[in-house]
Amino acid sequence: MSIIVTYDNTIQPNEIIREVVGRKGFGDVVVKRRRLKEYYREGLERIFQSISWREFEDLYDIERSLQVGLGGGADADVRVLHCFADHILSDQDAAALTFKKIDYIKEEICLMAGERCTAVMFHDLGSYTAFLKKAAELRSTQAAIEGISPCLGIKGLSYIGEIGGFIQCVAGNFESRYFNSLAGTEYRLRKSSTDKRKIKSEYQYYHLLPDHMKVWFVMPFDYQEDDTSASYAMERLHMTDLAIKWVHGSIGMEEFGQILDMYLYFFRERSRMEVTRRAYRQVNETLYVRKVRQRLDTLKTLPEYEKIARFMKADDRLGTVDVIFDRYLRLKEKVEERVDHPCISVIGHGDSCFANTMYDHPTRTMKFIDPKGALTEEELWTDPYYDIAKLSHSICGNYDFFNNAMFDITVDEQFRCHLSIPSHNTEYKEVFRRKLEGEGYDYLMVRVYEVSLFLSMLPLHIDRPHKVFGLLLNAVEILEEIEKDV
Repeated sequence: MSIIVTYDNTIQPNEIIREVVGRKGFGDVVVKRRRLKEYYREGLERIFQSISWREFEDLYDIERSLQVGLGGGADADVRVLHCFADHILSDQDAAALTFKKIDYIKEEICLMAGERCTAVMFHDLGSYTAFLKKAAELRSTQAAIEGISPCLGIKGLSYIGEIGGFIQCVAGNFESRYFNSLAGTEYRLRKSSTDKRKIKSEYQYYHLLPDHMKVWFVMPFDYQEDDTSASYAMERLHMTDLAIKWVHGSIGMEEFGQILDMYLYFFRERSRMEVTRRAYRQVNETLYVRKVRQRLDTLKTLPEYEKIARFMKADDRLGTVDVIFDRYLRLKEKVEERVDHPCISVIGHGDSCFANTMYDHPTRTMKFIDPKGALTEEELWTDPYYDIAKLSHSICGNYDFFNNAMFDITVDEQFRCHLSIPSHNTEYKEVFRRKLEGEGYDYLMVRVYEVSLFLSMLPLHIDRPHKVFGLLLNAVEILEEIEKDV
């Protein structure tokens, strides 16, 4: 007996979910670097070992299937499992107990997760073809399941067609480092780690903030610590981070302008103080030179770096990481010479990229998570450009596309490497530049400091060497862009 699985991605998300993912179907939503359809397929392949996989993206796919057939032959012993993309495999083992009953069915059966049909099992190709014909006539696969009985309950599948379930699904996009863990309920999250100092500093950070800045952050509470780990609780916000909206292309220009206005308001609201030129230069040197050099030195000691270095050597435009670092330092000095900026320090978030910004468009609510942390008031203060560079590496530098593995690297005939990212941010970058300069920030200096971020993060992502190489190529492309502008 053979099993055909058809993944029905024709179901359109409602307007609220489209605010997050744009015009994409459920199956094309990216969570933790992969599409939901990929999770579903791999889950079923582990259950059945061998399946024939089909996807329906629209009604035309159904009509084409009726014309060319699904294969297997008229007399073949075939079962068909038609799965709706507005459900996910949330517990593979629990779902397997029901899915495996497909071997024994003698008629079509609706599999029900609660009151919703999550999939339909068909006992042969003839009954499934009749279902597809009905769906084509009614212009809806969900309308075609009306009247199918009996129904069988199934566990291990979760509905994501309403915003609460959808957010719980994509909340897996918290890009926690290997030492972090997040667990919780529908209303609360608890973040824990064996790195007790880091967790305590994140907790203390909020409580050290001046009151007028606390409104921008999700409040941590209930700090706990034992011999091996520390943790704190926080409210679970039923909204997504901006990175999810950004990589799915669901932020229009008007909304983007509103988001930037909120960021810039936060930057204006930050507490600030004048410092001596010497103190200002020390912070600059620490953030944008010593930190980068130390991280690159660490990168070169890692065994995975040898493979990356070989690719860099083959491309005569790249050189070594030391060559790239020297190139960055020269450009940094050249750009900084153009600007006479005041010597001030501000209280900063420390990582105000899109992934750390929770946002709800209808209510215009923005909240920051995962700050850099501080155990003393002195540790709250930083360079005023640092948070803005973090924002720039999401908008201009496509950082969130790398986090979601949405990039490709190709090698041409001259062994030169080329980076391809499905981002269309040219117009957005122009708006970003205009608004920044309206606030008195130098755009090129922001971009130079953005390069320092990409270089300093390289050893932190060495568990995926392909990503590290992509980030390196991206840093070089930004340097080239700045050099042309200068």
